[in-house]
Amino acid sequence: MLTALLLVVASHASVPGDEAPWEALSKSPVLVECAKVSGVPWCRSTALIQAPINDVVQSLKDMRSHAEIFQSIVRIDILDDTTIRVVLDYPSPLDDRDYVARYSHSQEGESEIFSWVPAVSALAPEEAGIVRLPRFEGNWRLEPRDGATWVRYTWQAEIAGSFPTFGYAQAWKRAGYEALKDLARTRGAKMTTP
Repeated sequence: MLTALLLVVASHASVPGDEAPWEALSKSPVLVECAKVSGVPWCRSTALIQAPINDVVQSLKDMRSHAEIFQSIVRIDILDDTTIRVVLDYPSPLDDRDYVARYSHSQEGESEIFSWVPAVSALAPEEAGIVRLPRFEGNWRLEPRDGATWVRYTWQAEIAGSFPTFGYAQAWKRAGYEALKDLARTRGAKMTTP
């Protein structure tokens, strides 16, 4: 069950902080920024979801039941109490991507943090037609703001497989926007730039 999975505390993803050389790719409808850290691309998107933090936390704890709402997710497989496999939908003619990750949920003051780090599982062998993202990690950071929830989604943005480099910025903007838009949709909430 994903709720149990997210409540298990595993090692936190080592996502870059505010000191990274973030460059804005878009400022609206959500802020999407990317940076290269030690040669690896990272992106983060930030928005304000007009729903209480406890509701948004519940959506992340039970993401599997909301998988159909997340436009870029084909499916979520629960592999064990600490590990999941997520298959991401990429537009044709590109192959879909997937990743296997160990999730954790923690609190820092009023902040709720859902982190994931890459994992390997015999229950999730690589499949033909799907490109594995072996280094995919990141986190969701949520903070209460006057009855709404400030959300920052940070992810290791390596696309892998055959993907034209000129399309990276557009793919990263889309991924950052869709993740936050779809999270807001799980609560039937509006989303604004903070």
